[in-house]
Amino acid sequence: MYNAVMTSIEKPLAVRQQEWPEDMKPVVSIACLAYNHEGFIRDALESFLDQETTFKVEILIHDDASSDDTAEIIREYEMEWPQLFSVIYQEENQYSKGNQPGDLNLRRARGRYIALCEGDDYWTDPLKLQKQVGYLEDHPDYSVCVGGYTRFIEPENKIGSTYITSLDDESKEGFTFTLKEMKQTWLTKLLTSVVRREILESYDPTVYEYHRDIHFFYHLIKGQKAYYMRENFGVHRVHPGGINSMKQGVVNSRAAYNCYKELYEHNRDEFTRHMHLKTSLGLFNFNLYNRYEDNSLWNNLRLYGRTVLLVRSLTEAKWLFTAFIKASFKEKIKEIMS
Repeated sequence: MYNAVMTSIEKPLAVRQQEWPEDMKPVVSIACLAYNHEGFIRDALESFLDQETTFKVEILIHDDASSDDTAEIIREYEMEWPQLFSVIYQEENQYSKGNQPGDLNLRRARGRYIALCEGDDYWTDPLKLQKQVGYLEDHPDYSVCVGGYTRFIEPENKIGSTYITSLDDESKEGFTFTLKEMKQTWLTKLLTSVVRREILESYDPTVYEYHRDIHFFYHLIKGQKAYYMRENFGVHRVHPGGINSMKQGVVNSRAAYNCYKELYEHNRDEFTRHMHLKTSLGLFNFNLYNRYEDNSLWNNLRLYGRTVLLVRSLTEAKWLFTAFIKASFKEKIKEIMS
């Protein structure tokens, strides 16, 4: 399953039980960002240590100046497993200063592959890394391997939906995808991702102002193939402290619009054009459906005009015009009923 150079033990063993020479490079770098995750971080760290692999792993944590006990909890683990953990403890919050903690953390990675998981999420499959690295080793022309996950709604303390995607009836165990498939549905999630580090090194996040996971995965998959394993790899927490997880409606619509607008302006390919059109329409419709302070007729007409300029086919023109009529009609009904 693996190249001989990578296999040092015959059977997968929990990371916490492994012993490796200090000068031996890890095969996988687990990259984790933490900020005020004191109620969650233990689950994340335990799930890393529970991973069963035949290869060496390093765990890179970046604590972005947490104001709760997150850093103290991380220190406990670092002291018990110093050979596994490498931690940055920021004294000033980097995200609020416009810096990208994720980029700062990833620069330190020594592994051939990088596995991502934020401090408020965790993995549930102890063979996650073994399966994904195995696939990428056997398929060197693939840049990313991802999978399914379950949402946990923290305020209600309940399990939410499980997201395991299929593209067609043939994709029982998994399927290959590119940016073409990503136009239809978003297939990637940080906590399920294992990426090839050499491809990630060509990505420069400083080019963009609106930096989100969208940019990260776009550059990883652009011109490459990715693989989706139809398995549940972990839990994504939805809670008020999450940067984006509890933001709904106009906030997420505007963020998606800004991200794809920026991606399109920098790259000008069919994927970014299509997604910019899609998010422009989404924001336009949301503005019409809901009354917000910036929901003036002039702003909506400007947004609609910019969206029209992205249209390249009669099918898209019909789609856009139909959506505009439906949105306008719904808004008119609201005015009559109010």
